[in-house]
Amino acid sequence: MILNPRKMARNSCGTCSLVTATILGPIVMILLAVSFATDYWLEFDVKRERFATATRNLWTSDVLAARYTHSRHRGLFRECYPGNDTAFLENRPATAEDVIDNHCFNVHYDIPEEWSDQSWTDDFTARIHLMRCWLAFFIIALVVFLTAYIFGLVLCCWRQSKWAYIAGLCAYIAAFSVAASIAFFHGAEYLERNKIAQRDPYMGLFYLSWSTEIVNATSRDYGYSYIIGWVGMVLAALTATFYSIAGCYIGKERYEDKYMEKNRYVADRGYPMILETPQQDPYYGGYNRGGYQGPYVYDMDNRQQLPALTYGPEPLPAQNPQWRWA
Repeated sequence: MILNPRKMARNSCGTCSLVTATILGPIVMILLAVSFATDYWLEFDVKRERFATATRNLWTSDVLAARYTHSRHRGLFRECYPGNDTAFLENRPATAEDVIDNHCFNVHYDIPEEWSDQSWTDDFTARIHLMRCWLAFFIIALVVFLTAYIFGLVLCCWRQSKWAYIAGLCAYIAAFSVAASIAFFHGAEYLERNKIAQRDPYMGLFYLSWSTEIVNATSRDYGYSYIIGWVGMVLAALTATFYSIAGCYIGKERYEDKYMEKNRYVADRGYPMILETPQQDPYYGGYNRGGYQGPYVYDMDNRQQLPALTYGPEPLPAQNPQWRWA
């Protein structure tokens, strides 16, 4: 069988797109999982040598403020204090039941019911809702992208364009969810640093409540968890694009296989296979002297209609009336 070079190129492009998307899938899942589980979205570097002696020993008089005189890093679930200089954690009051692993605090997404009568500002409430959206959209991204990868594996088994489009749509939704999650994170961070000035033993001490000495000694930066989240979002969008491209090529491939099977070129005949259909002869009132004539054939590659093909002996000239069919 003579293979069509253009069709071979299309099949190769579809296969390469599918393989690329399948390889990117586990990479994206790992990146999103690492970003979700690690505690390095925000990093606070505190230069303790800039503090006076009273500030360094602040944990003996103001345990809540002492929490912000140490370097730390924060993620979706915890705020942790690396190093050995964490004596303030051992002297926390009895209300600090949220200390975990001896050097971390939980990040709170709710307001305790016993404090419902307290007058929280609108900015404080908005920050809580933004943090909840940050967490929720990241979970949605993980679940939806896992679904996209499963559909991608189905596509590898059953080469149908609909599975590619479904996988691409799910991957696009996952990428959008990650981007939205990071946007909510920035919104909560902005309110925390510029709008909220409350001091609370449960929620902590917000930036506007820090002393000038603590503010001058603290530098803030984004950690690797934040960066990995952006990288995962970009790769998720690329994965969705490759799934969509594969769907386009696979759909065209299946169309040609289904509707153009009779127009394949055969090496030993050299012309398209045709259906035999008797044609009426206008001169003799009977059938062609040649017997049968094939239908018109449409060339998909060049987008043009080919003339009808005939086979058998040539018909007799019209000027010889003695040659007629009985």
